[in-house]
Amino acid sequence: MKIPRSDRKKARIEMIPLIDVTFQLLSFFIYVSLFMALQRGIPLKLPQADTAVQERAQALEVSLDARGAVFLEGEQVSLELLGEKLQAMASSRDTDRVILRGDRTVNYERIMEVLDKIRSSGLSKVSLEAQPRGGR
Repeated sequence: MKIPRSDRKKARIEMIPLIDVTFQLLSFFIYVSLFMALQRGIPLKLPQADTAVQERAQALEVSLDARGAVFLEGEQVSLELLGEKLQAMASSRDTDRVILRGDRTVNYERIMEVLDKIRSSGLSKVSLEAQPRGGR
């Protein structure tokens, strides 16, 4: 007995929708990675200054948030361990420069405590970060 053949097309996987989804995911991850690179992770309201300039080359970054918590390169550290960690990072990066970013509401005494720790760790070049007037 002969089996009748139908003229139906065989099922196949459509590639165009898969390619579309792949490009959408790729563009999403690129966008997120760029956004994360711009975001430093510590929300600060920097003070403003007329003479503020960008200074980034090989400097270590110490941040103080509004509560007075200390962050070294985005990682929270205690004030007691700040000096040791600064020395270790400075020797591994071969730098003696530190940029201190402090929220404008931080107590001046807290900033001086952090500056003392930076100086006692042997790092001599300390810059205070500010944003230009009319910025952010």
